[in-house]
Amino acid sequence: MSYVRKVIILSFVLAALVPAASYAEEARTLLLDDCVKAALANNPKLQQMASKVELNRAKAGISKSGYLPRVSTTGGYTHYDTSKVTFGSFAVSGATASSLPGFDKRYNVISENTGISQLIWDFGKTLNQIRAANETLSAAQYEFLETQENTILNAEKAYFSVMRAQLLLETAKDKLDMTKVHLERAEGFYEVGFQQPYDVTKAELSVANANLDLVTANKDFELAKASLNSIMGNSGGTDYEVAEIKDFKPAEANLEEALKQAAANRVELQKMQAQARAAQADLEAKKKGNWPAVSLGGNHQVSDTDTPGVGNVRNWNAGAQVSWPWFDGFRTKSEIEAAQASLKMAQLGIQDETLSVGLEVQKAILSLDEAKERVAATQKLLQQATENLEILQARYEEGLSSIIEVTDAETSLVSAKQSHASSIADYLSSLADYQKSIGVISQGMVK
Repeated sequence: MSYVRKVIILSFVLAALVPAASYAEEARTLLLDDCVKAALANNPKLQQMASKVELNRAKAGISKSGYLPRVSTTGGYTHYDTSKVTFGSFAVSGATASSLPGFDKRYNVISENTGISQLIWDFGKTLNQIRAANETLSAAQYEFLETQENTILNAEKAYFSVMRAQLLLETAKDKLDMTKVHLERAEGFYEVGFQQPYDVTKAELSVANANLDLVTANKDFELAKASLNSIMGNSGGTDYEVAEIKDFKPAEANLEEALKQAAANRVELQKMQAQARAAQADLEAKKKGNWPAVSLGGNHQVSDTDTPGVGNVRNWNAGAQVSWPWFDGFRTKSEIEAAQASLKMAQLGIQDETLSVGLEVQKAILSLDEAKERVAATQKLLQQATENLEILQARYEEGLSSIIEVTDAETSLVSAKQSHASSIADYLSSLADYQKSIGVISQGMVK
């Protein structure tokens, strides 16, 4: 058995191992929006960020309680039992044991004590603590939006990777069909003596290589879908296809306008700005650590006893209180220094993030422009390769061209199809990167 025929048999065996789902005529089709929504619904990182928002919302509520009144009530029940004590022959001068006050008595006391206090002013300490907590909540909300945008971006890019693999798989199938047709023609021409045995051998080798390419393309297709499944939180099978996106208009990107949009829309910048405002408010609160605080308070107490002649005892009080922690062992001084360092770090972080966002926007625009040019160039190459193959096939059937020329033309056409498919997927992926860079990727996607 010749080497070529061994390769042909091996390639057909490998092709038989390809999952049948890849060749199913009726496969469910997933749309881009469906995949993004599934990713948003099932992403554990996004759910973790949602819990972080709720945590900081609760902390903001705790900070607000400092300006609300505090009321507490305590109640009690006490049973007193003073039994007579026998002292033997001991005598108490002027009195007997039974006549001593409090001896041999049993009584109950029920008490209730309600107190209220209200902070009047602490020179802005509590107010700045509330502001810091609210800004920290805002930063957590922006972090949630950041995670949401990253989830959308990852889902879209994974979808486009599946689309690329799907187009390359279709190209591999077309290549296999094309080489099979060419093999049939070569065998027919050989039988009538119109071609040489080498033409048949060359055609057989082309079929074998096309089968191997199909196996590889199918593997890549299944792996791309498995990656998309992971992002969507789907542990099920990959018996689906994705809708090919053909109708799209190349986006026009202007650097100056894009930078303005990024500065206004990027949630990373808004998150860091909120963190800086929180650090500023925390610093102001720390500066008030040794300042006095003024509060009002009151207390009401009732004691009910069944002791004869006593009955209920009621009392109440109200007043103002000034607390001034004027020295705390330099604790407040150290807290101020730490808060100042945190504020400086937050401000520098904004500057660094601004530079990073600007560079990201520039890279995204350059990649988008390059991808747009590649789509146009590969479209032209595909048209030329198709026309060239048609001409050479016609010349081959008339005996005016060789099998090598036709094979080379087929290879060029397949390469042009692959390049065009990849350029479309790359453009859509670059477009998603650009939309993320200017902060608009979630618009129209998240309601």
